[in-house]
Formats: sequence, C-alpha cells, structure tokens
Amino acid sequence: MESKGQQDSRVKETRTVDSERTAVSRQPGVVNGGKDGRKDYEDSPLSGPAHVATDRRVMEELETSAEKGLSSEKAKTLHAKWGDNILEPPPKPSPFKLLGRQVLNAMTLVLLAAMAVSFGTQDWIEAGVIAALVILNVTVGFSQEWKAEKTVAALASVGAPVAQVLRDGKEVDSKVEEVVPGDIILLTPGSIVPADGRLLDGFVSNLEADEALLTGESLPVAKHSEPFDDADIPLGDRLNMVYAGSQITKGRARAVVVGTGMNTELGKIAQAIERKVKTKETGWKAKWLKIQVALGVKGTTPLQMKLNKLAYLLLSIAIILAIVVVASTGFTDIDDSIATYAVATAVSILPASLIAVVSLTLATASRELAKRNALVRRMDAIEGLSIVTDICSDKTGTLTVGKMVMKKAWVPAKLRNPENKESGAVDSSEGQTYEVETGSDPYYPRGVVRYIDNDKPLVTEVSESGGDGSSDTEDGAGPDVVQPTDMENNLANMTLCASLCNMATIHRNKEGIWQANGDATEIALQVFAHKLGRGKPHMTHARKSPHSVKTPSQPMQRTSSIYSANERAVPIDGHYKLVIEHPFDSTVKRMSTAWRFIKDDGSENDKECLVFMKGAVERVLDRCEAIGLGNDSVPLDETRKAEIIARMDALAAEGLRVLCLSGKVLNQSPEAVKAIPRDELEQGLRFLGLAGIYDPPRPESRGAVLEATQAGITTRMLTGDHPATASAIAKAVAILRDDHPQGAVMTGQQFDALSEDQIDALPELPVVIARCAPETKVRMVEALHRRKIWGMTRFAVMTGDGVNDSPALKRADVGVAMGLAGADVAKSVSDIVLADDNFASITRAIRKGRGTLMNLSKFLLYLLSGNIAEVLVLIVGLAFLNDEKVSVYPLSPVAALWINTIAAGPPALALGLEPTAKDAMEKSPRAYKTIFTLWWYIDLIFYGILIGAVSIVNFVIVVWGRGNGDLGINCNEGSYNDSCETLYYGRGTTFATLTIILMVHSLECKHLEKSLFQMDLMDNKLLLWSAFALSLSVFPVLYIPKISDYAFQVLGLKWEWGIVFGMVLVYLVFTELYKLVRRRLNKVEAGGPKVTEKNLPKFETIAP
Repeated sequence: MESKGQQDSRVKETRTVDSERTAVSRQPGVVNGGKDGRKDYEDSPLSGPAHVATDRRVMEELETSAEKGLSSEKAKTLHAKWGDNILEPPPKPSPFKLLGRQVLNAMTLVLLAAMAVSFGTQDWIEAGVIAALVILNVTVGFSQEWKAEKTVAALASVGAPVAQVLRDGKEVDSKVEEVVPGDIILLTPGSIVPADGRLLDGFVSNLEADEALLTGESLPVAKHSEPFDDADIPLGDRLNMVYAGSQITKGRARAVVVGTGMNTELGKIAQAIERKVKTKETGWKAKWLKIQVALGVKGTTPLQMKLNKLAYLLLSIAIILAIVVVASTGFTDIDDSIATYAVATAVSILPASLIAVVSLTLATASRELAKRNALVRRMDAIEGLSIVTDICSDKTGTLTVGKMVMKKAWVPAKLRNPENKESGAVDSSEGQTYEVETGSDPYYPRGVVRYIDNDKPLVTEVSESGGDGSSDTEDGAGPDVVQPTDMENNLANMTLCASLCNMATIHRNKEGIWQANGDATEIALQVFAHKLGRGKPHMTHARKSPHSVKTPSQPMQRTSSIYSANERAVPIDGHYKLVIEHPFDSTVKRMSTAWRFIKDDGSENDKECLVFMKGAVERVLDRCEAIGLGNDSVPLDETRKAEIIARMDALAAEGLRVLCLSGKVLNQSPEAVKAIPRDELEQGLRFLGLAGIYDPPRPESRGAVLEATQAGITTRMLTGDHPATASAIAKAVAILRDDHPQGAVMTGQQFDALSEDQIDALPELPVVIARCAPETKVRMVEALHRRKIWGMTRFAVMTGDGVNDSPALKRADVGVAMGLAGADVAKSVSDIVLADDNFASITRAIRKGRGTLMNLSKFLLYLLSGNIAEVLVLIVGLAFLNDEKVSVYPLSPVAALWINTIAAGPPALALGLEPTAKDAMEKSPRAYKTIFTLWWYIDLIFYGILIGAVSIVNFVIVVWGRGNGDLGINCNEGSYNDSCETLYYGRGTTFATLTIILMVHSLECKHLEKSLFQMDLMDNKLLLWSAFALSLSVFPVLYIPKISDYAFQVLGLKWEWGIVFGMVLVYLVFTELYKLVRRRLNKVEAGGPKVTEKNLPKFETIAP
C-alpha cells in the first residue's frame, strides 16, 4: 500500500531530497483547539505533550519499559488513581423528559386551565372535549419524538473490548477499562486502539492507522516514532501518536499509553459535547434569562418562541374576555350558564387544535423526510431548516463519496510526425494528460479515458450514470477517447504497471454490486486498469488456448463478473505470473513486483522478467535512470526530472494525490530475480507516468450546493484534509468560486489563532477551513451566531459523520449526522440523521422545512382568523338583551367549542400538508425569517372581522326578521321553551354561516394572494374533502333532536338557508377584492430595480 506515499506526493514539508514534494505546506494546528495552542497538563500523567518528547523521555516519566511494561501491582495502583479507561456514557432518552416537554407547553397549560374551570362548573361536555384535545396534543408530540429517540438510542461505544498489553514482561489480554497510563500496548492489523499512545522507536513496522472518525482524513495515515519540534501541530499530523477509537489497518507497533478515559482525545471530544454554552449575562439578567428559557420564549427555535409568546398573549386575552363576560352581569347573580359562557368565550380565542395540528404537520413532514433518507430526531429541527443561512459540511463521505478514484494520468509522449504517431524518442516536456471519467459507483470497472490538453484545469465532477453506476459515455467513441486495443505504448505500459504492481481486487457480488478489497489507492489503480482492458485478473489468467475460456471443460479462473467487465479487454496470448513482491514500506515509500510472461502454449522466455514499481514521486524518480520502456527511451537527466516534478506539482495543486509508476525489463531468470536484494532490484528503472488520485465529489453535491446558493444559503467546508485537496473539491462542488475574496480558504491553525474580535472583524468568514480540529468547527458555529445577514442572526447547520464532528453538531442550530458512515456519538447529538449519507438530502430537507413553515403560516392564519371571528360573535352577543335585560348568546358554549375544535381542526391539518411551493428554494432565508409578517397580521384582522361581521349580520336578520327581536326567556340554560324559538333559529343560522364560511375560508388560505378560482384545488384533496365533509356536518347538528335543541341549542333552518349562502357569497366577493388589492399593492412595492437573490447584498454585520 502506498497511502503515505500519496500524502507525501502532495504535502510538502521541506524541499530537501529526503522530503516529499507537495503543492502546499503543512500548516500546524492547535492542541485541543485552544486559541493559543497550549494545553493544561495538570490532570495528565505527563508534564507536556507526548508527541514532542522522545519515547524514552515519555517512558521515563511514566516509569515503564518497552520490553517489560508495567508490573501488575503498579498497574493496579495506577488504575486506582486514574480510574477506568471508559468514556462517560451518554444519557439514555427518558420517556418522562419527553413527556414533560410535551405537557409543559404554553398552549397545553392554557388548555389545562380551561379544562379545570369546565370541570369546576360541571360542564362535562366542554371539559371532556378539552381533555381529549390535551391528550391528542401530548400523544402525537410524544410518540413522534420517542420513535425518533429509540431509533438512535442504541449507542455503541467507540473502543475495543480487549487490548493486548505487556505486563510483567508478558503479553496478556487486558480488559480495555483496565488499561492505564504507562501500559505498553501491542498493535496489529485490525486492532482498535484502546487508549492514546506514543509510538516506541524500534517497534514500529509499516504501521498505518485509520483516524477518519477523529480527523476526517479519508485514507489511513502512515505512522513513525520520531518526535516533533512543534507542540501545536494538528491531531492528524502527530504521526508518532495513536489515538483511542482509531483502527490499525496495516503493520505492527508498540506504544506507551499516555491518556485514558476522558483524558484521551476521544474523551475531550465527549467533554466538548456536554460543555454548555456560557452566557455573558449576570445577576438579575441571568435569572430573568432562566425564567424566559423555562417559559419557552428563549433558548428554542424562532417558531417555538413565537408560538409560546402567542400562547401567553392569547391566555391574557382569554382571561380578559372571561372577565368581560362576567362583568356584563354587573358581577351579580353569576350562575353556571354565565360561568360556562365565560369559559367558552375564553377558550374560543385559543386555537385549541393548534398543538395537535403543529405536531401532526411536523410529524408528517418528518415521515416524508424519512422516506427521502432523512431521519428527524427532533421535530422542531424541521422549522430550523427553513431559516438556515449556512451549511457547515465535512468533506469526506459527505460531499465526497469516501472512495478513491483515479482522475488523471500523465505519461511522457513520443515525438510524432504526421505519418507515424509512434515514431521518435520520448520527450517528457511534451507529455500527454488523460482524464478518467467515473460513474456514481467508483468501483464500476468501465468508463471512458480521454486525451485532454495538458493545461486543461481539472473538472472534478462525477459523470452522470445509470443505476448500475456506469458512466453514460463509457462506450463512447471519438478522437479524444482512448481505445484499449489501440493506445499509445507509454500509456499501455503505465496501465500494466497499475494493474500488476497492485494487490487490490474488485468483484461483483451476488446482488450485482461491485465491491473491492485492498488499499483504497490500489483499488483506484486497479479500476483504472480494468477500464483500459488490462485488469489484473485478465492479465494473470492462465489459458491453454485463446479459446479455452469458452470451453465448459476448462475451469474459469475468473468470475463471470470479471468477464462482463472486460468485454473490451485487450487481446493477450499468454499471462503474467508473479515472481516476487516487495510490499509497500513507509520508510522507503514504494512497493515493487516482478513478473514473468508465459504464453498460452506454455512456452516462456526464462531469461526475462518484468519489474514494476510505484510509490511517492521523488522516491521512485530517484530510482529511475530513463524515461519509457524499449529502445526509444531517453535518459532521465536533472532537467527532465525537474519537468516531471513540475507536472507532479501541477497535479497536486489540483488536489490530487500523485503516484509515480515505473518499470524495467530484467534479462535474468525468475530464480535469479528472487535472489536480488530489494534495494538492488529497485534500481535502474524507467519512468512510465504519473497517476492522480482523489476522493471524488458525490454526483449530487454540486447541484445541491448550487441550489443552496440560489436559496441564499452559504455552504462552508470544514475538513481535516489538506488545503489543496479541500480547495479542489470546494471548487468542484461550487463552494469556492472565483469571486470569493482572499482569505476564503484558511487552515485550522490560522482560524484558531484569531481571537473572537479578530474573527468578527473579518469582512467574510472563510468558506473552506482545512486541517480543521474539532474545536475549530465549534468556533465557526459560534462565529456565525455572532453575525447577522439580511437583518437576521445567522442560523447554522453542521453536517458530519465522525466523532470529531460531534461537539459542533450539538452546538449548531441543526446538527445533521451521517447514518451509514457516521459514528454513534455523532448520531446521538444530532437533530437529523441522513440514512444515505447524501449531502443532497440536506437541501431536500431544507426545501421541505421551508414548505412546512409556509404551511404553518397558512393554517395559523386560518385558525386564528376563525378564533377572532368566533370571539367577535360571542362578545358582540353580550349586547343582545332580552326582556329581562339578560344577555342572550348568539352561539351556545357547545356550538362555540365545536367550531373551535371539530370544525377547525381537519382543514387546519390539511393546510399543514399543502404541497411545497415550486419556488421555495428561490427565496432567501429572510423570506422565512418569521411567519408573522405585517401582511399576515393584516390578513388576520381582515378575515377575522369579515367572517365575524357576516355571521352577526345573519343573526340579526333572523332574530328581527322572524320574531321582531324577541329573544325569549331563560334560553341560556339549555332547556328549550316556546319563547326561545326565534333565538334558536338565529343561533342555528349563525352556526351554519360561521361553519360553512370557515370551510370556504380554508380553501382561500391555500394561497394568500392568488384568487380561489385560479388555484388547483385538487392538489390537496384532503383539504377539499375535509371542507366538504365538515360543511355537511352542519345538517345533523341542526336536524337531529337532542343534539340540536339540547346540546347546541339550535333549530333546523328553513328559509334561513338563503341568507346563509348569501353571506357566503358576500364573503367571497370581499375576499377576492381584498386579494386583488393586495396583489396590486405588492406590485407597487416591487417597483423600481428588481431585487433578486443574485444581487442581494452579501455583506455581513456583527450581531450586537
């Protein structure tokens, strides 16, 4: 494997011969994210950072030995001092906490108070209805959040169950929790590192560790034991350290434990997750803030705060209304009917079904998102998505596929003439660059390789592909497409090297999915070789004749999946057989293999072997003496070597990991080749070409980023990768654009070196931070929270999959974890988990969140305008006095409660399920800043007064038209007598008018400006049918005995139906005229230069 060689090909630490060239310098980071890069070691077994000390110094301080380890007695003493080597387990989801969150809700508390009064006045019907509403509200909210919590509640600890340690000079298996500082741990392939450790000199052999969960680095990191001079280098660059939770992928080593439990880097991340944000408020301000948080008007999402404030406002109005009703009696002779009416009037201003509708709307949205691979753990996160201004995303596995592919190849070209394309000697300055197209599946071994101009910039987009992961152009032909059977010798030789100097394999499983085994870099090279018809199975497959593979009697040594992948495989009259392999060694940063060729008839040249070598560019070039295989090769002098190095730098600057491939022909027998020492065998080679490899963006990432940009959302990349790689991917997915100012790309060290004031003074925050530490991500989220854009505080989403992302996931307004590759710790602190790890799912979730917020606005307008209309009817009704000077009510308490709950609920829910508007992602977040806009309030007042007024008018028409204003005697007690006939007809007319108009009003609320006659009513059949069904429900209320005269205190209508539908027509006329005026006023307001999302100001201001 050559992952370290790749890193060294693009990460330039120095320009000496022994160093590896790269496009950018390594930037030192910070220790534990501290602003000044320092660490407090009072609670550590060491007096300073282990990576800057020699291993001998570390062992002396810990009183241990590399050969014997700790004694058993010493280990027990240290265990008593430092405790178990475990992380504090995260709190399990508590059903009582979730239930309390639903019950201790402002609107629920208001309904509980109303229910208590109803029970106190023995109004069992009203009390029962309110109790049912409370139970429904709490049940819906609790069940949804409990399901989501249970889905991610099975959190696995990141660690190993057993560790191999040295105790008393013997290798023993120890429980992980019993590992202590000073223990010597033994590391082998597959081991999960049990604690943080310093590697020991003389005991490290080709060690590589996968630290992706901690650093975000996509490839395993090659390790060594040499100390560093800089105490502040980032976690991912401390190559003499191993960290708890990482996995050994290759090699062997011994390490001395320097940190256990919460003192490991993993433990520090866990502490950062639980760390609470400190407030600057003190004294009475701090106490008042705690009260506000407890009341729900601070410390939650904007919508929740608005709804809670609304609930307290409506509670105050409800109390005032109840007092008004009681005051109408002069505070004397207050019987049960007065108290009941007071409660009904108070409850009428409360949208009783609001909590249930909000919960069901969010629950439905979360179910739809789950179908689109986004699991919502907290329903209020859906609302948070609607006002997102920034997406802070990890790179590896989130924006990229998390698998390495070959993107570019560069080979030295031959001097050509018009008649013979292969004539002439090799000229390194006239090399040819090839671009490799990749489908959605990086392991799919088919695809197009194209000739491109040497100066053509890298276009790191993944090709559109079919369902099998293939490229749509994989069988394309053209002057720029390389044909496997007709390709230049230099490219053919380089491809053969990529195939044979390689231990990786690819295959198709029973389900038809392509899988790979081996090092990620070698897999990329092997797929490239397959695309050019020179896959290793094809080149090493023994045949007795050219057609024997088709003979049933001959066992096939390649699977049918490999055959299907090699329909364009090059003809070959024999096969290659391995002579010897020298595996990759991190000390020399290269690997080599030797092969002999055996013809199909069994003959071979036993005096000739083919040697291939690949690895870090400078290390391989130092072993090369010429360019190209064959008689037309040219010497590799310093000038040509410099040209190759320049080409390597150009590829590395595009974010590619660059490998050098070489080969030679040895005129010796296989036995003689085996006897050649490795160092001698890897001399005198011929340079074949350069391979540029990278982790490609997901096919959907660029479109998703562009959609977010169109929606006024800034996407930022925070990654542990190197600046060149991060910048290249950021440009590929449109995060980094040409118009971004200088400073748009920073390293974690540069960002963390700035104080808060310096960060706030930046004109714009960086869009790319490379070599990013966990605390760097937290600081970015906090910096965003201190800024405003378009008059609103920035609202941040943090995406990630590793343990290193967890603190920022929790600190962000909405944390989005990856479900497939994500660590359990990251999932446990997130608000949303993506089941497909697809960045595009985030923009889909934002679109749904925006649509849901607009739907909340619609049904809130519908509910509250109906409440205002109902209260207007009930309060104005106090002015109607009978002959005994007693107020007579236009609606009975049960009728008022029916309209407020049963009639209003289903249409409100249906409005909450309206399809998302097509232009939802064409508006900036400020359009979703609040659902309570000025126009929304104007709509609320207009519709509330209009509906209430026409209902009162109908009551007056019936009472004075039918009975000359006779309101009867004792008609409020619920017992019918002949004097109540006119009043009951009037109540029936008012009930029918108010109910039917509210049903029509629900249809008008589908769009707040568009005419009802221009809407597509069939796109929400639930709304249409609920409005129709509830309009019909008026008839049983009016015409079924006992229900009509006893419960609702109404009588069945006759000629009154004429004025009911007449007032419906009046409502429609006034509503359509109002919408017409509103449309024209909006056009006037939009006059002058048109403001679009593209020309909106992009400056930021610091929040006070």
